Amino acid sequence: MPTCATSSPRCTSCAKRPGAAPRRRAETAGMARSPALGLYLLLHRAGAAPRRDRPARAEGRIVWLHLGQGVALASAAQIARRLAAERGLGRLLVTTEAPDAPDLTGWPAGCAADAAPEESGAAIAAFLDHWRPAHATFVGAAPRPGLVTALARRRIPAVLYAQPMTRGSALTWRLRPGMAAGIFASFRRILAPDAATAERLLSLSGGEVPIEVAGILRETADPVPHAEAERAALRQIIGTRPVWFACACPENEEEAVIAAHRSATRLSHRCLLILQPQDPARGPALAARLEQEDWAVALRSRDEDPEDPVSVLIADGEGELGLWYRLAPITYLGGTLLGTGPSRNPFEPAVLGSAIITGPQTAPYPDAFRRLSDARALRLVRTATALADAVSELVAPDRAAVLAHNGWVCATDGAEVTERIAAAILSGLAAAEAGGPAAA
Repeated sequence: MPTCATSSPRCTSCAKRPGAAPRRRAETAGMARSPALGLYLLLHRAGAAPRRDRPARAEGRIVWLHLGQGVALASAAQIARRLAAERGLGRLLVTTEAPDAPDLTGWPAGCAADAAPEESGAAIAAFLDHWRPAHATFVGAAPRPGLVTALARRRIPAVLYAQPMTRGSALTWRLRPGMAAGIFASFRRILAPDAATAERLLSLSGGEVPIEVAGILRETADPVPHAEAERAALRQIIGTRPVWFACACPENEEEAVIAAHRSATRLSHRCLLILQPQDPARGPALAARLEQEDWAVALRSRDEDPEDPVSVLIADGEGELGLWYRLAPITYLGGTLLGTGPSRNPFEPAVLGSAIITGPQTAPYPDAFRRLSDARALRLVRTATALADAVSELVAPDRAAVLAHNGWVCATDGAEVTERIAAAILSGLAAAEAGGPAAA
């Protein structure tokens, strides 16, 4: 359930303020009462709309996400993926506070990117005339008075997921009499990252809008899909054997991985390594090399199963990553020891309960690794010897379980926030179609 900032009757998540105006009139009434806002709009009205080669507008409904400077594109992409799962939603338009259109690599297909309009009446009008959004959501972006006012005047419903608001920033808003109430009351719904921000927003908005504490938006990862029947069959074959997975292992790390496995088998002779070469085409050659070194090997591309006494399964098949994460309680992220960094997001194994071993090379996911490290959810190794020691220690189930649990908690933190933001957008769209206020 949403958490209201307070149980005060001024919080419309709990009760309507006595004598409150109907929603549509309230959206613009505060603006009309604010000399500061009127002067601001007057000063920013002039100026020719900048000429831009904007992307063509697709037919149908446009849902606009505007991202603040502190919002990672990877975090916001989770909102887009959640919305993309809704049939009939329309197309997503994404802007940021940067001067250029964002790079939406990794986002759902069909998302449009554009530069946000400058804070002038002419530029805003040109932008809204072109895109004609059915809904706008500000994610971690400071509300721009000219833009918010234009949305309200056009009856375009808007939701704000606020950036954390300090006492200083709240005071800055209060120094502009009437402007804050007019701007914040224009949103159909406000979500705050913490209770202190919610309290300040409630005071600034004059109790005209539902406010809830949603939590902090963080990057997570969706579970990588898998074939459950195949997982169950392989689990039956593997049985109770200890298993670890070397994910997307580059050629120059294969020796370190094999040495680590050799060390682990001295303690647990039935231990199974699932070795995924970074280049799947290396599978047959890698299998032949290991067989020459007297390893019992199964090659996935030849439909060979890891039956005992197979010690190494070469996972050179396509699209089976989710299978290996689920079968292996331990995942070493290849490329982090001697390479240039992992090819996979570390939240992928974490969200599926696989304990993570990593080298020091964490690009292009430094923030994800930092969060996992702070949560004590990974084992950092800097040498091949340290990798061998870590694998030998973590093949004991109780040792890996602590890392796996911490990783799962860290990786799923933020999923609820994503869901709340998406739910607020969907509620706003539904309310706009029905002609009423969004449900709190």
